[in-house]
Amino acid sequence: MIKNKTSISIYLFFLVISGLSCGKPEPQPAIEVAEVNGGNLKAAQPALQKGPCDNIFYPLALDNQWIYQLQIEGEDGQSEISELGLTVSEVNESSAILAALDYDTGIVTQSTVDCKDGSILNFPMTEMNLVFGEVSGDLQLKYNSGVFMPSQANFEVENWTYTWETDFTASGVINGSFDNETVTIDLSNSSVKMSWQVIEKDVAIQVPAGNFNDVVLIKRTLTFEVSSLKTILDGEVIDISTTLILTSNMWYSPFTGLLKQEVDSATIKLYGINFPVGSTGKIELKSSNTIN
Repeated sequence: MIKNKTSISIYLFFLVISGLSCGKPEPQPAIEVAEVNGGNLKAAQPALQKGPCDNIFYPLALDNQWIYQLQIEGEDGQSEISELGLTVSEVNESSAILAALDYDTGIVTQSTVDCKDGSILNFPMTEMNLVFGEVSGDLQLKYNSGVFMPSQANFEVENWTYTWETDFTASGVINGSFDNETVTIDLSNSSVKMSWQVIEKDVAIQVPAGNFNDVVLIKRTLTFEVSSLKTILDGEVIDISTTLILTSNMWYSPFTGLLKQEVDSATIKLYGINFPVGSTGKIELKSSNTIN
């Protein structure tokens, strides 16, 4: 594993990218997110989605809420804990507005999720938002093709042995910092690809929100092509192009949502060689209030 500042800075960048939404979010006043205590929060499963945004694993009904606990384990063995609240604040004919509350700062950002026939086309990847250091900038994540999460009917037609892909293009400039070092990422039509695969269903897991027995495990591999990553490390200017690859295991409960996401592996490509990155992270559902 890489154990130096270069790898940490690049991994920082990757988590920053994973934490920014599709398009530029507008800061909003802080909102209150209701909390539901532990226990199995899943209600009886409806047979099919009620609307274009009522996805089996991202049920975007009005006022649905989730509170997640984020944990990042650094290479020094120390863990950073934070919380993120998600609320569906508006539902339209083919889209929904998702508000994300960062409990550390009290800042709320809003993003638009596009839907079609129970499938989620794009989704703000807020689960690791602002985990490391201070970040700023403007990232535009443009949806190209595929689906972020298929509909219940898609899964059933394939008898749950399903694979799919999502294709985005990223542009913009992101500035981050770690250990008093700065990182600038300049993106110009950079390719972002997600590959998904159902690994197992009817899994039993426990998270802070409670015990769940109907869980579907999905593996996602995210490949991010970075045209220019600039930083100054120990007085030396570094400007490289690189490929970031992050594989995550994601556990979903039907009509409740994402229960847990855990980094399985993270690698970067430098000078044509893939290097594993030592930092790992996970997110777990702390509580939710979903309306079926």
